[in-house]
Amino acid sequence: MSDDSGQASRELYPAPPESLLIEGLGRRFGRREVIRDLNLRLEQGERLALCGPNGSGKTTILRCIAGTVTPTAGRVAVFGQPAGSQKARHLVGVSLSQERSFYLRLSGRENLLFAAGARGISRVEALRRVAALEDELDLHAILAARVDRCSTGMVQQLAFARALIGDPAIALLDEPTRSLDTKAHDRLWAAIEDRDQLTLLIATHRDDDVGRCHRRIDLDVLEPHRN
Repeated sequence: MSDDSGQASRELYPAPPESLLIEGLGRRFGRREVIRDLNLRLEQGERLALCGPNGSGKTTILRCIAGTVTPTAGRVAVFGQPAGSQKARHLVGVSLSQERSFYLRLSGRENLLFAAGARGISRVEALRRVAALEDELDLHAILAARVDRCSTGMVQQLAFARALIGDPAIALLDEPTRSLDTKAHDRLWAAIEDRDQLTLLIATHRDDDVGRCHRRIDLDVLEPHRN
């Protein structure tokens, strides 16, 4: 007599979707093909380094996952939700090197509070989260200063804090440690490692960043197709 209890259990309680699923991803800008047939699967808590020269598509991949760029081909799903959908955006924290836009005449603190409010976080909860990140990442001077008076490294730290403000399930970080000193670099990674359920994709040229990830993908600049 067969026992179908395991099958029934799987049907009643299906396995949760992957943290990130990319199938056949392609993206071109005009005639220039940046990504071609990329397939990727990440489980919750996995950390992946995207490596490769400038122009190899690292930032474009992150933007496709974030939903700020629409793929030319293929699909991207965040915990089973289409990338760019409201549910997917709510699960993702993003710091892209070309999109670290802040209100320059406001303080770092005011910028983080604004970002929290844009995510639907209450004022009381936003104040609590900003205070927690301020202590965790040692942002006291950065949050007190106007952003237009901050150095590049200070803005990078603020961008990382903004990526975490919504307590995301996935973090997309584009060269987040490029201008950081050793202490700030170590604080960033300590924050990531303390969040053991956080899935991470990091575009980086630094070997020490790659060494903190579970695996890496090496990308090349695609040669143009000739007809």
